[in-house]
Amino acid sequence: ERLNGVQGPELDLTLRDVFATQRYRLGVLLNLPRGAEVILCPSGSDAEYIPLAIAKTLRPNAVIKNGVTQLNEIGAGTAPAAVGEYFSTHAPFIGELNGLEILDGFSGFDGPVISARTKDGEVIDASHEMNIFKEECIKNNHYPILHGVFGGKTGIRDNEMPSSLDEGKTSLGIVDACQGRFTAEELQQWLEQDSIVLFTTSKFYQAPPFCGAVIVPSSIAEQLYQSSTPPVEMLVNNGLGAYLTDKELPRCLDVWKSFLRDERKNNVGLALRWEAGLEAMEALAHVSDEKRTAAVDEWAKSVTKMVNDIPGVDPWCVERSIISIRVSNNDGGWLNMSQARDLFRWISMDVSSAVPEASEEEKAALSKVAYIGQPVSVSESHAIVRIALGVESLISYMKDKDATLQEDLFTVEKLAVISKHFSTLKASGL
Repeated sequence: ERLNGVQGPELDLTLRDVFATQRYRLGVLLNLPRGAEVILCPSGSDAEYIPLAIAKTLRPNAVIKNGVTQLNEIGAGTAPAAVGEYFSTHAPFIGELNGLEILDGFSGFDGPVISARTKDGEVIDASHEMNIFKEECIKNNHYPILHGVFGGKTGIRDNEMPSSLDEGKTSLGIVDACQGRFTAEELQQWLEQDSIVLFTTSKFYQAPPFCGAVIVPSSIAEQLYQSSTPPVEMLVNNGLGAYLTDKELPRCLDVWKSFLRDERKNNVGLALRWEAGLEAMEALAHVSDEKRTAAVDEWAKSVTKMVNDIPGVDPWCVERSIISIRVSNNDGGWLNMSQARDLFRWISMDVSSAVPEASEEEKAALSKVAYIGQPVSVSESHAIVRIALGVESLISYMKDKDATLQEDLFTVEKLAVISKHFSTLKASGL
């Protein structure tokens, strides 16, 4: 409401106030320790630019290397953004990029990109690879940025969440918690070890896409506040200014603000998306982590049994509130990525008329509209689709378990019937 009809300098001032209030609310909801600060940003992908700029502020003369984990189970934009590349055809404050490839001031970064799984679908020990990368960097007097993913698309978590050594003077640890599926205790542990945390409300909290934040631990926030060496070459229109203004930044980045200040740049959409995200977080704030965890575990156990009991589907991987399901191809194997994309499209449609040979019970299943997580290619042999709890379905489950599980049963039954009649549906052209 505060932004309705506001323009020009008044919009700049109002939005400045709105973002400050949203950062404060997020800090309260996450119970951030004193001195920790929040940067708001459009998405989890462009959040990756911020650690690069922080590293450049802390170690302006160092050779900076950035290691990324869980390729294929993190956002497609993460790996390119982690080395300073644009990851889309557009940027918020530029519009169409017209061939721009690297943000101004962000050239020269590189580092390993570690896949989430082997070609057979086995989870790779990315933390081990990150530790090797860290030791090599320190040996060569380079400054490493180390990633750990706390829940990728199938929910798998790296074995270690990297710390920032010597309060960020020797290395910078990044915890990618963009799924938002963590407890308050886990977040506190990361901040106590001086890790920077990437967070969005677009996944578990079901806010619209492009709703990100970077949480800076107090030790590093204080160093940034005391710094007199801002990465000026990065803080330009075709650099970080393509995504941020000073309004989204906290006190610890005051030294950056004069370079990013522009009252004509106002990301109203980001403020509106964050309002949705914060309201979703506030709706669950009264429920303790213990109760949330117990409800999630109980739900996952029930849905896993449901999938196990129905032919044609298999609970291939269960990680907290994400159940990854592989679906039979009726030929002794499982649907591949291309086929899973077809299934993903059909699950959200009434496709009962496309399968005249289906029984009345099967047509009833095919007629229901259901929503699932997008398919993920997890091995050379198959892809998976996902049933995941979000904030709305978790609240629904805690209010009425039977009704919520019935909705999940409808979804699983439709997956199985689509599997059985896949060839007919494919031939229909839908």
